[in-house]
Amino acid sequence: MKSIFVSKKIFTLLFLGFLLTIIPILIALSTKSYYDDRFYDSKNGFFHYYYSIHMTKIDHFDLHSIQEIAESNFASSSVITGDMSLSVPEIGLVTIVGLLNYNNWSPPLISGEKLTPNVSANIIVGKEIRDHVGTLKVFNKKYHINGIAGKSTGDEYNYKLFFSLNHLPVQITEEISRQNALQIIVRSNKDPTKEIDHFVSQIKQQNKLVNLKIVNEKNNYKKEKNTRGGVTEVLSYPYKLFLIALINCMIVSYFWIYLKKKEISLRKALGASNINLFSFIYSQLFICTVLAAIFSLFIQWLLSKFSNHILNSTSYNISLSPLHFTLSILISLVISFITSIMPFSFIMKIEPAKALKE
Repeated sequence: MKSIFVSKKIFTLLFLGFLLTIIPILIALSTKSYYDDRFYDSKNGFFHYYYSIHMTKIDHFDLHSIQEIAESNFASSSVITGDMSLSVPEIGLVTIVGLLNYNNWSPPLISGEKLTPNVSANIIVGKEIRDHVGTLKVFNKKYHINGIAGKSTGDEYNYKLFFSLNHLPVQITEEISRQNALQIIVRSNKDPTKEIDHFVSQIKQQNKLVNLKIVNEKNNYKKEKNTRGGVTEVLSYPYKLFLIALINCMIVSYFWIYLKKKEISLRKALGASNINLFSFIYSQLFICTVLAAIFSLFIQWLLSKFSNHILNSTSYNISLSPLHFTLSILISLVISFITSIMPFSFIMKIEPAKALKE
């Protein structure tokens, strides 16, 4: 600490540099987490495994049978239909999702309750459809609104309608029959392949003509998530600022050691080892980085109070979670190590006798 105080001008520059490396990383991490959550909301929830089952030639099947088979076979998985976009005369363009079981997932609710499996006239609607209080007419059939789906931010659930599969309006079941196809999405936090095999086996037993194609969607979803152009562009600016600030920190730290060349030479002449000298450099940089990390967390906390306004005006989400505290310490360790490399490489080349004569 005494050495830091002696070189306070240099360490003020390093402090500001470390601040500008840590804050962009924290903002980028919270922003990425926000957009990842929104992506999985568009897929109706986050799970570790995703499989789609494409069923064709289902003209001899009724949806009630498919739902019964799904309910009896999927104990640890959530099973829904793929999104079906339709224009409903009474509402407009909406996305319809059929629920095949109720074990492990329900639409996130702003208000109301989950669907009751055995009640045919229940429905969950997105928050932009909630003006229809009490009941909602869908293709001339009245449904009781059991709950309002949605979250405080994001619009992924705003225009969705959630039904039990076997209680879909007749017009939708007729459209499925016309296409002679249905997509089912199996999501789980445990490997659901055995449950899928049992499901497929029972479907085949009831109708040998049905075609089923199973696709592991996990990597497809990851690829889709990682190739979102708008999100990539938003995140690129904090990362660029991080790199620029880090390079400047490395330059300032090199300049700092250059100014202390004679002091380092004296230490080397008195027998200080390379490990001792690296510890001397690293400890000071680490203290400075930790102080910058603490101040960064404080700034992040202040900005999080205005996160909605910042998000609306800049597309950056600012939040503070316990994970950020752990990450800030890890980032401090890494940054202080990186900024120690150039000064240490300079120290390795110092010849004490020559340096002391200069």
